[in-house]
Amino acid sequence: MKKTLLLGAVAYDPKVVPIWDIIRDYANAGDFGIGLDYVLFSNYERQVDSLLKGHIDVAWNTNVAWIRTLHATNNTARALIMRDTDIDFTTKFVARKDSGIQALADLKGKRFGLGSRDSAQAAIMGLYYLQQAKIAPEITEFHSPDECGRGRGDEIRAAGLNVVRHNSDLGKHGDTGRSEFDVLDSIKRGDLDAGAIGSSTWIRILQEGSYPEIESFWSSPGYCHCNFSVLPSFDSGLGEAFAQMLLSQNERKSDPIISKMMSMEGLNQWVRVGDRELHGYDAIYVAMKEQNLLANASL
Repeated sequence: MKKTLLLGAVAYDPKVVPIWDIIRDYANAGDFGIGLDYVLFSNYERQVDSLLKGHIDVAWNTNVAWIRTLHATNNTARALIMRDTDIDFTTKFVARKDSGIQALADLKGKRFGLGSRDSAQAAIMGLYYLQQAKIAPEITEFHSPDECGRGRGDEIRAAGLNVVRHNSDLGKHGDTGRSEFDVLDSIKRGDLDAGAIGSSTWIRILQEGSYPEIESFWSSPGYCHCNFSVLPSFDSGLGEAFAQMLLSQNERKSDPIISKMMSMEGLNQWVRVGDRELHGYDAIYVAMKEQNLLANASL
């Protein structure tokens, strides 16, 4: 009798249900030596906790959730598979085209927006690279995007570089993109001078033409985003069967159901996580350590 693996994923959008239904049904209909079912969580902190306690077998983790899993297991957790689009992910710094901001040095005396504090692309890596550039920000925490424009202009500009953080959708690690659009809207209104967003959001708004007044003036080095994570004790044979199940979908993209799933999940193909991909998390690990974000604190 084949083992049914229980996979955890976070319900950041209604589309996750058909995505995981398709993957589950594909696994269960094939001859991969495993069955599959899934459970949805409202936040990544709960998902990481459930993986660590053995309540689920596999977790579809963000880079932040992966690093917290890695930290909690003394760097012995394993990453199996990721999307091709999870490789060389970047953070973009953006500003209005008429702002005069062309480089990091131009941020002096400006207001800079970050997304939710648990978003690698919109906050953690943005703050990390500002600090790497010897820019010492003063951080203001806002939970409503409207707050950053309420009578704070002189106070913010006098502080040097003031970083305004938009803590929307905490627990989703930036998956919803809401905080990135809070940043973009604040820049568009003139409440912020510049801000950080992820490369996937940047590509999306370029395709849609939704923020024609905004341009990117800086891009980070590449890093990795999501992966399927397991504990070090997870059976290697089951891990390989799970990996083969996903990798086999790469040859089935002509199937409209598989093509639909890949489009919704934002990938062209599944890839194995190797040494190169694992090194794509190194800078995020350092950034999270510096920002005291390694612990899997509950919301």
